Order: sequence, then structure tokens, then C-alpha cells
Amino acid sequence: MSIRRWGHGHRTGFSLLEMLIVLCVLGIVLAIVLPSYGRFASNQRTLAASHLLASDLRVAQQEAVTRRAEVSVTFSAADPACSGHPASYALGEPETVIKRVCLPPDVGWAPRPAHPVVFQPEGSAEGDASVIVQSARTGKRFAVTVAAGTGAVTDAAR
Repeated sequence: MSIRRWGHGHRTGFSLLEMLIVLCVLGIVLAIVLPSYGRFASNQRTLAASHLLASDLRVAQQEAVTRRAEVSVTFSAADPACSGHPASYALGEPETVIKRVCLPPDVGWAPRPAHPVVFQPEGSAEGDASVIVQSARTGKRFAVTVAAGTGAVTDAAR
């Protein structure tokens, strides 16, 4: 039985040229994918913010019924408690804040609601309200509405 050894002429591994080609192809793929992923992620943050707002409006409605008092949701363009985030909202009674939410940096109002959404002790809302959440990066919008008579919250993104 003879043992065969590799000669000096046979090389294993990749050449420098092959590695450069692979790196160039990888760079091109990343240059195409990363901006698309950034837009996708911004749209998903905006969608999540609209779902959270709809959920919190329902919570405010339930709190109004439970506390037997008016509960309002106020919207702000720049809240100092949110450390520079462009938009936020707070649930609360006139004297206390129940919950404060700071939206992600690239999510805001389109336009900011001028009046708070107020829920009466029986759960109805004081007038119709429509709040539009928008991605500052892509312009994608999601609407959350509140019906005046019933206080029903509708998330148009669903």
C-alpha cells in the first residue's frame, strides 16, 4: 500500500481574486437590502405604534368605566419626559397620569390631534376622533378612530 502525498503544485483554499469577488457580490447585495430593510422596519414600528395607540384608547375607555370618571388621552408633539422623541401621548384623569407612551423616533402624528380624546364614565367618547400615526421615514400612515356615541375604537391598519 502506497501513501500518496500532495505535491507542491496542488493548493487548497481560495485565491485572493476569488475572495475579492465574493466580497464585492456581498457588498452589492447589502447595498440593495439594507435600505429596503430600514424602510420595512420603520413601517413596522409605525404599525406597532398604531396598534398600541388603539389598545391604549380601549384601556382609557375601560378606565373611565372602572373609575366612574372622565379619562382623556392627550397627544403631544414634543414631550420633555420622552427625551427628545417627536411624539407621545398620555392617558389620565384631570389630576393624574395613568400611562405615558413615547413613540419611536421616526414615528409621529400626521397632523397632531388638536384636542384630547375624552371618554365619559359610561364609556362613550366626547365626539368623533381620528388619530393618524405616520412614519417620518417612509410617509406610511395608519389611522385609529374613535366613534362618538359608542366610544368604539377602530384600528384601520388591521
